[in-house]
Amino acid sequence: MADTVYLFGAGINKTVSDRDGLVPPLSMDFFQQALRHRRIGDDHYKDKIKPVFDYIAKYWKLTPKELESEPFDIEACFTLLELQTQSARSKNDRDVFIPLAEVNYRLIVMLAEYLSDFEYYIYNSDSFRLLGKIIHDEKPAVLTLNYDTLLESTIESASGVTTKIPPSFMNFSPESKDIPDDELAYSHMNWNRPLGYGVKFDEVQLHRAGTYVFTAGERFYYHPSNNLYYPPLLKLHGSINWFIYSGVSKYPLRNDEEVAEKKGKTLLFNGSWWFNEAPDIYGIIIEPIIITPVANKQLSQTPIIPIIWKKAAEELASCKRLIVGGYSFPPTDFHTRRLFLEAFSDHSPEEIVIINPDTRIVQLVKDLCHFKKPVLVCRDLDEFITSYTKHA
Repeated sequence: MADTVYLFGAGINKTVSDRDGLVPPLSMDFFQQALRHRRIGDDHYKDKIKPVFDYIAKYWKLTPKELESEPFDIEACFTLLELQTQSARSKNDRDVFIPLAEVNYRLIVMLAEYLSDFEYYIYNSDSFRLLGKIIHDEKPAVLTLNYDTLLESTIESASGVTTKIPPSFMNFSPESKDIPDDELAYSHMNWNRPLGYGVKFDEVQLHRAGTYVFTAGERFYYHPSNNLYYPPLLKLHGSINWFIYSGVSKYPLRNDEEVAEKKGKTLLFNGSWWFNEAPDIYGIIIEPIIITPVANKQLSQTPIIPIIWKKAAEELASCKRLIVGGYSFPPTDFHTRRLFLEAFSDHSPEEIVIINPDTRIVQLVKDLCHFKKPVLVCRDLDEFITSYTKHA
C-alpha cells in the first residue's frame, strides 16, 4: 500500500479556468457557471434541457434567468429526482417515471458536457500543473470524488509525450480492426490513462492521438506491458469517460444481436459530449458511470464502483500521510465518512494536510481519523504548492 494518500473534491479544481473565466463547478454554483458557457448557455441548448428547467421551476420556483445569478443546490435536485424516481418505480408508474428519468439524464449529460471542456485548460493553472508533477513523481494513491478528467490530464502532462512509436502505428488503417500487439501498449503520453484507474474495463479506447481505436479489455490487459499502475487513481463516484453499454440502439435498423451482446459491458472512452445528446458507440447508446450527488447513493448497483471503494479502503487503512484537498465531507455523502471511520478505526495517519479555505473542515477530518496532532492547513492549491516547494 502507498504511504501517501490524496483525497480530492471539487474545490481542488478552482484554479483551472477556461478562456471565458469559467471554472469547474461546486454543488451550489453549477448553473451559474454552466449557463454562462458559450454552448450550454445558448438558447438552442436551453430549449434542449427545457424539462430540467421546468422541473426546477415546479419545485424551487426559479427561472433559467434566476439560475444564472442565484446559488442552487444541484445535490438537492438530484436527491429529489432520485426519491421521486424510486417511488414511481415501486408503483410501476411509467407515466411519472419516464419524465423524471428524462430530467435526471439530461441533467447528468449537461453536467458531464460542461466538465468535459476543462481538460483542455489545465495549462492555464501553474498550480494545477505542478500538482500533476507532484503526483506523477511521488506516486501516491489518489482518491477523488470528481467526475472530470483534469487530474488524469495533468498527470499525463507531467509524464511527457511518448517518443517511442511502434512502426506499425504509422501504417495503421482506421478501418482495420486488427490491431498489432505492439500498438496495444502504445500511448501518446508516458502515463497511459487506461492503466491508471485501478480497475479493468470490458472495452478500452487506446489512449493515443488520431482516430478512435477500440479493443477488447481482455486483450488489452493481457499484453505484458499493460499491467495496472500502482498506486492507483481511484474515482469513487465514477468518471465522465467511463460508460456502460445500455443495450439500446440509437438507430432502428441496428443488428439486435450485437446490441444485446454488448449490453452491460463497461467501456473506457474519452468521447465527446455534445448538445445534450446521449453518447453512442457503434450506434449503441452508452450510459455514463457516474454516481450522482444524492443522499442515498447506490454504490453496489454500478459496475466497477464497489471494486474501487474496496481499494480505497485498503489504501486509507495503511496510509501514513493524508492530504485532503477541496473536499468538505457533506452530510449527503456519508459513504465517504464511513470509509474514513472504518479505515481509521484502529490507527491514525502520522501526518495530515488539508487544502480548504473552510477551517471547520480541520476538526471534522481530525475526528474521522482520530488524529490528535496539529494539522497543516492551506487555504488553496496555490498555498499548498508554495508550501510543498519550500519543504521539497
